[in-house]
Amino acid sequence: MAGARDKIINWLSLKTLPGECATLAVGALGGSLFIFLHIPGGSMSGSVVAIALLTTFARPTPLGGPLRVLALSTMGMAIGSVVGPDTFSNMAAYPGTMALMVLCVICMTLASTIVWSLFMGWPPAMALLSSVPGSMSYIVSVSMSLGADAARIAVVQMSRVIFLVTVLPFIVVWESGGHLGAIVQDHTDPLHVLAPTLAIGIMVGALLTRLGMGGGMLFGSLVASGAIHYLGYGEGRVPTWALNSGQILLGSWVGTRFIGFDWRLFGKICIGTTASVGAAMAVSVLFSMFVSTFFGVSFGTALIAYAPGGQDAMMVLALSLGVDPIFVSAHHLARYFLINLTLPFLVARMQRAKAAPTSGDAA
Repeated sequence: MAGARDKIINWLSLKTLPGECATLAVGALGGSLFIFLHIPGGSMSGSVVAIALLTTFARPTPLGGPLRVLALSTMGMAIGSVVGPDTFSNMAAYPGTMALMVLCVICMTLASTIVWSLFMGWPPAMALLSSVPGSMSYIVSVSMSLGADAARIAVVQMSRVIFLVTVLPFIVVWESGGHLGAIVQDHTDPLHVLAPTLAIGIMVGALLTRLGMGGGMLFGSLVASGAIHYLGYGEGRVPTWALNSGQILLGSWVGTRFIGFDWRLFGKICIGTTASVGAAMAVSVLFSMFVSTFFGVSFGTALIAYAPGGQDAMMVLALSLGVDPIFVSAHHLARYFLINLTLPFLVARMQRAKAAPTSGDAA
């Protein structure tokens, strides 16, 4: 009991708070700059870059337990807020293309994982986390929760997202003869909904973590937020200020993982990223061509719906081109649910399989 009490006291210690605040200040500065420059995923990518640069000449203080919990819970709450009362009925309207989307996600992930595992020599868990076509913040959050090399994974995921939301939209616009439109602001939850949603998410996440689930804090907050929004108690998305705050927290946390990072690997990582994104996009194009041929969906619409990430940008593109936004959003949401609900279990299983031979040898 005394050991557990001491562990909790150390976890809640305020001794490192000034250093943590300094780290967050630098991360917030970088995130704000990237937001101002309209860089994709700016709040998170900017804070990661700012802290990563800081590690080259200083040693920033890593975030303590409470701030890490807040970062993971905020991101889980944001991901869960995309759920609504009509979410699953929209998905059920496209059974054939939805089933192909699941297969497409698996094939894209496998193709990219092969690049990282066989050609780049990365461990299976790292190769998988770098390859999953999900939201950057979610994948990086999972990698932080599971103790993977978050610095390398963050570089890969940031590069993938930047490519998708900058290059792919213009390719599809050029192919379709359309134009880009303005982002439509979603209805957001008020503070009196956000606060209890966050609190419930933290409690569920703490329970799952206590039960030994990898990434339990993030997953618990996601499930709690999704349930609250599905039942209609939360009717909007997490507001921009809360999402940016959570991403800056997460990005600052990830940035401290660059302490001691071997920057000589950066060029090699960029080569691997180009190859892995190319492999995933090739799979996406093949599935889009199949859907366009046999399901009467235009190639541009299918490519937007099957693109490996960049949900918000793809929705803007869909609205700008006048394609069916429900079709696009349903497929992207289904992909997010598939990844968010299965990835923690899959990675945890991989970790147990990796540890099993060690336990056997020790016996």
